Amino acid sequence: MEKSSRQKFVFVICGFAAFFFLWIFPRANAGFAQAHRIIIDGQFSDWQTLSPIYTDSKNDQQSGTIDFGRLWVANDSRYLFLRIEVGAEINLQNNNEITLYLDTDNNSNTGTQINGIGADLQWSFGKRQGLAVVGGSSLTIHHENLGLVTAPTVTSAQFEIALDRTLTFDGNSLFPDDTLRVLFKDAGGDELPNAGVILSYVIRHDSLPPLPVLTIRKSPVADFRVLTYNVLRDGLFEVNRVNSFKRILQAVQPDIIGFEEMYNHSAAQTADQVASLLPLPNGKQWFAEKVDPDVIAVSRFPILSSFVINGNGAFLLDLSAIGKKKMLLIVAHPPCCGKDEQRQQEIDALMAFIRNAEAPGGELTLEKNTPILIIGDMNLVGKAQQLTTLLTGEIVNHSEFGSSFHPDWDGTSLSDLHPRHTNLPMTFTWYDLKSSFSPGRLDYMIYTDSVLQPENHFVLFTPEMSPDSLTVYGLDAGDATNASDHLPVVSDFKILKNAGVQEKESFHPLRWFSLEQNYPNPFNPTTTIRFKLPNRERVWLAVYNSLGEQIRTLTLNTLNGGTHTIVWDGTNDIGKRVQSGLFFFRLQTKEGALQRKMVLLR
Repeated sequence: MEKSSRQKFVFVICGFAAFFFLWIFPRANAGFAQAHRIIIDGQFSDWQTLSPIYTDSKNDQQSGTIDFGRLWVANDSRYLFLRIEVGAEINLQNNNEITLYLDTDNNSNTGTQINGIGADLQWSFGKRQGLAVVGGSSLTIHHENLGLVTAPTVTSAQFEIALDRTLTFDGNSLFPDDTLRVLFKDAGGDELPNAGVILSYVIRHDSLPPLPVLTIRKSPVADFRVLTYNVLRDGLFEVNRVNSFKRILQAVQPDIIGFEEMYNHSAAQTADQVASLLPLPNGKQWFAEKVDPDVIAVSRFPILSSFVINGNGAFLLDLSAIGKKKMLLIVAHPPCCGKDEQRQQEIDALMAFIRNAEAPGGELTLEKNTPILIIGDMNLVGKAQQLTTLLTGEIVNHSEFGSSFHPDWDGTSLSDLHPRHTNLPMTFTWYDLKSSFSPGRLDYMIYTDSVLQPENHFVLFTPEMSPDSLTVYGLDAGDATNASDHLPVVSDFKILKNAGVQEKESFHPLRWFSLEQNYPNPFNPTTTIRFKLPNRERVWLAVYNSLGEQIRTLTLNTLNGGTHTIVWDGTNDIGKRVQSGLFFFRLQTKEGALQRKMVLLR
């Protein structure tokens, strides 16, 4: 007993000494360095090939729900990217007490002294402001000083973050050194890394493949082009902004437009204004219908009927002019900030309208395989459930709006288009430097991918376009931000064969890459995926599960132009058979990406 007690005493003393040593002299990890092409879209699939630089202990917070998990860091030539797991579903831009600390000059003696580093930058996500120590002074900074962009904008248990390393503040570089030290802390007591560890990251200057610059020209194989646009309090008619709108409309050349925040003008006035800014040839006219208080559909195609859905609008379009039948267009603008319950009610109502329209006997009965497209400023700044409802048909308020359903014609979920900026690795659609909220994704296009195939699609952010591109398209650099605080979101769509086709589709020479629906679908045990390339180029075809996690790379090679066929046998990258469920396959080329969904039934 005496010997055992003496050993325990020695162990305690040694343990205390070790703790004291780490507290006084924190242990630094070897500097990670990972140059990689990241798109800030809230989907995380582009992180799958990267390793986390730290994994925090579970359940080590003192209070609250924030329990940090894994942290990834990467960079390209302009941005520092971080991906962080927070252990609870939160809104990163509101109602949290998470702070990011960055030592950006590789000097622990400058900046805020915390956990063995000298943080030259700190950012409080919930307070939406930060502190920079530059030139010997501590100065308050805002999101625009950091070029801060986070995703997703809805609640999540993980987020990706971009910081622009090229920016300066008061003439001082905020990232003067290539070696950074990173720390996340929450007021509930959790921190990443744990006390006694210093996380270092070294900026790599590898030559990455250039970010593809997306053309804004219409895809030659598309049937029509759609624009969704919140014009900020009738801005389409405001003298100081109308010329920016004119240049944007003439550059984009939409066939169908969904306007939001058109409070004080009628459908007829809006159609006349669009006609003055973007005249149609050969005496053709713009058609328009409004649903109060503020959504207006404007279309080159006749609008056969319109329907009111709790302040949002559904419009049935006649597509006979392009050899198709009809399409249901929904233009929505649910309420914004702090109104989660009301927003969920309106989204439930939208989905109930679609459910009833797909079955006989309702206010509207759609022919099977009629394309359905939901567009608008959805104001998704709260709970992720609202986006889940839009995609899956999972209605929350059953007593008022009835049962949940599978909204696509093939019995699966709808697809969420994720257009990226033409010149940036971003997908945000709202941008306001006067707001404390950093840029976010508020504007959406959601569609029945069983009958609609997106072609070229993009978010137009003119401040980042090259002078040559601006000149080619007749745009000014400030047009997108002068016109509205929402950016134009544009997509070309092709209606797939047998989806309301009246006439045989005309032949188009192959000038655009395409991704066909897999066959069979659903499938067991194998399915065939076909895609077409206009030229020889490097492609990446991968399979993702319903959580957006990459499970199988089918090809990552340079292929010749033409048609290619690949069979997936339902296994992951280590050869293990995956369980039944919904999966996505995504084709990435230098021109952009296409994605479709498939169902495996064991």
